[in-house]
Amino acid sequence: MKIFLVLTVALFADFAIGDIDMCFMEKLIDIDVGHKFVNHYPGRKQIYFGIKACADSLIEVGARFGEMFFVLSLGPSNGTAVRTYKHNAIRPSSSGTESLLECNEMKYFWVHWMDGSLSFGQGLEIGIGTINTIIDDDVRPDIYNNFYYVMKVGNGAEFENQCGILIADWNVPLREVHRDDLRPLSIPL
Repeated sequence: MKIFLVLTVALFADFAIGDIDMCFMEKLIDIDVGHKFVNHYPGRKQIYFGIKACADSLIEVGARFGEMFFVLSLGPSNGTAVRTYKHNAIRPSSSGTESLLECNEMKYFWVHWMDGSLSFGQGLEIGIGTINTIIDDDVRPDIYNNFYYVMKVGNGAEFENQCGILIADWNVPLREVHRDDLRPLSIPL
C-alpha cells in the first residue's frame, strides 16, 4: 500500500509540474529577415524556444516592450551578448566568450519578464541557467509587444518554440493558446 501511495504522489507531482513540449517552427535561410515568435501563452510572461545552428552563426532573439528592444545575440564574434536598444541607442548589458550554439543539437532557451525585470536563460526551466537579467523600468507586461528572431550570419538555423497546453494550464482559454502571428516584421538593426 505504501508503494502505491508513493507512486500516486509521484505521478500527481509530475502532472502538476507539467512538461514543456517543443514544436518545430521553421528553418531560416535568409539573412537579416526578422520573424515573430508565436507566443502560445501570452499571459504567462515567459517564452521557451530552441535553436539549432552552427557556432559560427549569429542569431539574435529580441523582446520588444513599447519602443524598447532587448536583444540576446548568440554567435561567434563575442559568444553570447545581451544588448538593449532604446530609440536606436545601444547599451551593452553583458557578454560572454563561448557560443551556446551547436550544429547538430537543438539548444533550448527561455525568456521571463515581469515589472522592471527581463531575464534570458538557457535550458527549459525558468530561473536555471540564467544568462542575464536586465533591470529596466521599460520592461512592463502592459507594453509587451512581441518576440522576434533573426539570423544575421550563417548557413541556416532551425527554430522550435513551446507548443501544446501544459497540464497545469488546462484552464487557459483557447483564445490565449493558439495565435497565428508568424509573419516577417521590420526590425531596426
